[in-house]
Amino acid sequence: MAQFGMRELSVYVSDFEQRNLVPIPGSAATTSLDIDASRGGRCFTTAGQVQERTDGGVRLWSVVVDGAARLGVIGVTVPEVDDEVRALADSLAGVVAALLVTRGQCTDVYTGIRRSQNFSLAAEIQWDLLPPLSLDSGRVSVAGLIQPAYEVGGDSFDYAVNGDTLDFAVFDAMGHGLESSQLAHLAVSSYRHSRRSGLGLEGTYEAMDTVIAGRSGGEAYVTCILARLNLLDGTLSWINVGHPRPILVRAGSVVGPLECQPTLPAGLAGGPGVDSLILVGHDVMEPGDRLFCITDGVVDSHRPGGEDFGEERLIELLSEQSSTRLDAAETVRRLSHAVLDYHGVLSDDTTAFLVEFH
Repeated sequence: MAQFGMRELSVYVSDFEQRNLVPIPGSAATTSLDIDASRGGRCFTTAGQVQERTDGGVRLWSVVVDGAARLGVIGVTVPEVDDEVRALADSLAGVVAALLVTRGQCTDVYTGIRRSQNFSLAAEIQWDLLPPLSLDSGRVSVAGLIQPAYEVGGDSFDYAVNGDTLDFAVFDAMGHGLESSQLAHLAVSSYRHSRRSGLGLEGTYEAMDTVIAGRSGGEAYVTCILARLNLLDGTLSWINVGHPRPILVRAGSVVGPLECQPTLPAGLAGGPGVDSLILVGHDVMEPGDRLFCITDGVVDSHRPGGEDFGEERLIELLSEQSSTRLDAAETVRRLSHAVLDYHGVLSDDTTAFLVEFH
């Protein structure tokens, strides 16, 4: 790096809660950065280059990103900054991203330094199950985050962009801990199998209901949102499987929850004498619209004896964050932290998942 005038190279990855940036082994830096109170953190949250003057020159920060999933940042010190130096630093960040992704599949080192505390076994299962936390395909952006990061049990989400279609789902399995995590794993795996087999939303729901009922004998269930967005015209089809309704934000203002009569939670609809009527909701998203999907822990979770976060507080927060035009990943990060900070200790898992139609 010295031949390019760059020195004091440090590579940071974000911790699982996305509160701190942690230097990887071999970095010049040895201490973590607060994402909300540092120049490196600002680079991470804005996904743009940031610079600061130092005694030895200029400290230049570039975001390390895989697709749209922000992994961390790099920091280098240079004598001066010009367009060539900026481009070189961004190229270096791209190489680092590729190395983190490929090497991360063969080592536990990067996963280990991202943890500020030990995972429960349930959380280990859930994090391994998740897709990348964010994606930007040009026509649509998605981002999701689950809390509490180290104790999450039954919450999960999944998505896939296939041609002109975005398929996505948000899950909440009953109970807590390992049993809940295993139930969520079964639901997500069933969802992926049905999606990859070309089933529609109704068939996907029926298959999930059958497999969960077969495992639990009708004594366990999963609520979820199953949705499909046409990326050409914004047509949205979705099934409300006993789950909180998605909230639509348009032009920075909350329009309100989408309407669709709920279907029985997966695992309960196939029981004897049960009328398993499946109703599909149909809406149209306009360019710039945002759709927020949550689990009930977001509004219902509370400290013992404390007040719920509540839907009114959630809607106010969504309006505020959408009007600032933060990108999808940063919006979800701030929403999740607002809920967690309000409670301090969550009484239930919380998931925030955002779809933004461009």
